[in-house]
This record gives sequence, structure tokens and C-alpha cells, in this order.
Amino acid sequence: MKLCGDSSIAELPLFQGEDGGAIPTSPHQLFFRQIKYITANNFLVKWHYLHRQAPTSFSYGAYFSGQIIGACTIGKPASHTLLIGVAGKERAADVFELNRLCFLDEAPKNSESRFIGWVIRQMAKSTILVSYADTAQGHSGIVYKATNWIYTGTTIPFTDYTLGTLDHRSVPKHLRDKSKMQKVVRSKKHRFVYFCNPNDRPLLKWSVEQPKDAACLNKSST
Repeated sequence: MKLCGDSSIAELPLFQGEDGGAIPTSPHQLFFRQIKYITANNFLVKWHYLHRQAPTSFSYGAYFSGQIIGACTIGKPASHTLLIGVAGKERAADVFELNRLCFLDEAPKNSESRFIGWVIRQMAKSTILVSYADTAQGHSGIVYKATNWIYTGTTIPFTDYTLGTLDHRSVPKHLRDKSKMQKVVRSKKHRFVYFCNPNDRPLLKWSVEQPKDAACLNKSST
């Protein structure tokens, strides 16, 4: 059974335990694995509401009945302020952003939270993850609350400049002529942090807030 878009693997095991081991229970059990960037990118550009790629260091996919039904990417944030703001300059190198997460509607119940829990276990113990839930899409970050991320409030809306599908951070410097770029107002987002090493939690520089109840996430949650 071929993987969707990943030519490096010819067969996809149908059974998987919480940490990836083979357990013969049901041919319809979810299967999680690290995947090629191009596989994740093709899926996310098609199904995620932003329909554009993001800086990526790690790519993970969720499969069901041999088909990819979900994916996420993790990459280095472009903002230097964010990198040093989470836990200080000394830990900036350990900060990554879970910048894309999307599941198809046919995914089994609780697929997103199970997937994120699994992805977290694949990261180095020193990793500090940041992720956002877009209020403009009706997202409140329920999947992050369910997997024990720390809520640090909402970002401040800001004006960005884009060129085609690229935001200003992805546009080559020699093409960053604002007079030729589109002006876009970015909505505020709920911000979450996860320390893969619980002992690092006291390093958090941002204020911890109590998340307010809001509408449930869509399948595209980041």
C-alpha cells in the first residue's frame, strides 16, 4: 500500500501503538510517522486554510486506512523577538514553532490530540514549542488545551505585506518593495507554549493566562 506522496517507503504498516510500535488490533487504526517535507507540504497547501508553505525543520503525517489524513510541520520562527522572548536568549536555539496543523474531516475522533501528543514525544527533550490558533478562523486552541500546552494570551493584530502567497519574511530582500506588495491586516491569535522538558517550564518569560471558552477548532487548527 503506497504512501500518499512519499516515494521513499513502499509499504505502510496498518497497526501502530502510541509510540509507533506494531500492535495488531485493527486495520483502521491511526498511524503516525515522520514524513518528507514535500509530502507534508503538498497536503497542507491543499487542505490548510492558509494554502501556503511554512518554514519547516520537521514534518509529520497521520495515516488512516493507508491514506494521509493529517499533517503538521515544525520550523524555526522568523521573529528574533519571539525566539528570545519565550525563555530568554540562552534558549533561543531550542525554540520552534508548530506552524501548520491540519486534519481531514474523516479523521477518527481525537485524532488531532493523539497526533500532537505523539509529535511532542518525537522532539528533543530540550525543545520549546510555540503555536497559534487564529481567531479569524474561529479557532480557540482546544487541541492545545487538550494536550496541556500553556496559554499565554493573544497576539496584537498587525499589518503585514505579502507578495503572492509569500509574507514579507519569505520574500527575498531584493523584492521587498512595499509599493508593489499587498497590504494585509493580520488577525490576533491565541498563543500557546509547550516545554518538552517539564523542568524548563519556570523559564517561561511570558505571562500565563486562563484561556476563555470559545468555539471549537476546525480541522485546520493552526
